[in-house]
Amino acid sequence: MTNTYIYNNTVHPDWIDHNQHLHDAKYYDLFSDAVAGFFESVGLSTDYRKDLNVTIFSLEAHISFLKELLVHEKFHIKARLYDYDYKRVHLFLTMYNDNDNQCATYEVMMMGVDFQTRKSTPFPDVVYNKIASYFEQQPNFDKPKQLGHVIGMPNKL
Repeated sequence: MTNTYIYNNTVHPDWIDHNQHLHDAKYYDLFSDAVAGFFESVGLSTDYRKDLNVTIFSLEAHISFLKELLVHEKFHIKARLYDYDYKRVHLFLTMYNDNDNQCATYEVMMMGVDFQTRKSTPFPDVVYNKIASYFEQQPNFDKPKQLGHVIGMPNKL
């Protein structure tokens, strides 16, 4: 059995910028929605977070823009769990167009947080176990070149 969370959507006209493609800021929204869906799939739904007074915060995130998306284009985002521990997850998400071309990647480190103290806290056991299960059941994948990528100017010869 394999496990991969997939988020599906279509580019809406109001998401288009002056360059007539998906606005760069919207990528963060869409990847954030996909991350929320991933956490929902491992049991950390909005309602569950409220009940347990626990939430998740982004610690660091990085997007690489690879191919533009145009209005009305369908796309999907696959979530891969690169690493995890008792209170953090390191996710790598890839956005694909309908032809399965990579359009963008999103790397994010998320952390469990106590909603009242605003400090880090371990994931509830049931959630941690589902995260571990997701990690074990996801398909193997090669390390993408964007994973851990550092922004910089290429050396000029």
